Amino acid sequence: MFFIYFLAFFAFIPILAYLLSQNTNNKGYIFGISFLVVLVCLFTVVGKYSFLGSIKNQKINSEILMNINVNSKISENITREFNNNISNEDKVYWLQSYINKAIEDSKFIAAESLISISEQYFQTTDEKFIFYTLYTKLRDAKFPDFAKSKLIINLNSPPECSNFFGTAEVFIMNGPKIPIALKKFTDSSEFELENVHSSIPGFDLASAYLNQETLDLKVSLNCPETASIFYSENALLIDNNQPVNSYNIKANEWFKREQ
Repeated sequence: MFFIYFLAFFAFIPILAYLLSQNTNNKGYIFGISFLVVLVCLFTVVGKYSFLGSIKNQKINSEILMNINVNSKISENITREFNNNISNEDKVYWLQSYINKAIEDSKFIAAESLISISEQYFQTTDEKFIFYTLYTKLRDAKFPDFAKSKLIINLNSPPECSNFFGTAEVFIMNGPKIPIALKKFTDSSEFELENVHSSIPGFDLASAYLNQETLDLKVSLNCPETASIFYSENALLIDNNQPVNSYNIKANEWFKREQ
């Protein structure tokens, strides 16, 4: 950018020399025309609505769309051109549109490539939520059976706890202390945990099943009639190849928590 301005200044030197000559006529006319010509040249190259910039952007857009159509990875050269020429405010919008198109057209190689280069541009909390949503959308399109992953819990409450309400949480064993599913329930001997019970899109039951993770199930029961709290924690060795799994909590698996 600095180099372009330097060239513009350099182009003015012979014009200034001509204007400073004592024998020069129509100095105002010559200066005005020269100034307009240089200004138009600058605007053409670096202006906000530069048509040369627009042509370059159109070329980048066409190349990415071509990659999507043939379902191929985005090359390093296109990625570099995109990074250097597309404005920061446009990058997230463009990438969101590209990824959605690739997923809708079932161009999963291109979609995965776009996802891999996109995360760095999604910086704010809202943008990160959009990114994880796009990732989940891609995963669910590739593995549609796991888009409706479930963990069905059957529980036998302790004898002294016939009326209760509780909370069930599922974690990845030795993983982040963030549940991949959390649900509150009331007086129910059976309930389901699903992908929608995750607090972070993509960090859910489907992700755990596909990655062959061991799960840690934590369930707590609050029993108002006896002012008691019971809890149960179990490592789940489930069939990760199935999108729907179940677990039965027996009556003798509950531990009473001291008040």
